[in-house]
Amino acid sequence: MGKHIPLSIVTPERPTWEGEVDALIVPAEEGQLGILPGHAPLLAHLRPGTVVIRQEGMEPKLLAVSGGFVEVFDGRVSLFAETAEMAEEIDAERARQSAEKAKAALKHGSEEKLDSAAVAALERALARLRAYEAAS
Repeated sequence: MGKHIPLSIVTPERPTWEGEVDALIVPAEEGQLGILPGHAPLLAHLRPGTVVIRQEGMEPKLLAVSGGFVEVFDGRVSLFAETAEMAEEIDAERARQSAEKAKAALKHGSEEKLDSAAVAALERALARLRAYEAAS
């Protein structure tokens, strides 16, 4: 069992991050999921939230994701995210505006489809804001 875990984070647009980590915390549907070296094979659905990447001797890296999957297999972790942004790349004002727009759509929405889209938009915006604020 190694001391580090190879991690790849990929979105449909681009590879977002790759490296060796000591630990990883991801927002799984069932709750926060911690992954350490030697973790059992796993496939889990991600919900919008913050991924915490821990590397020895460094401040944790924070990444906002809007959903996707995480796979642990053969000592490697692959995170396939719908969207992923490093906390330092997040435009906080744009995220706040997105959250307000989604809240307004929820308040005035009447169709079920519109409501679920607004909820998803709100969850994405809030995940981005939480990652940004935690890193600040």
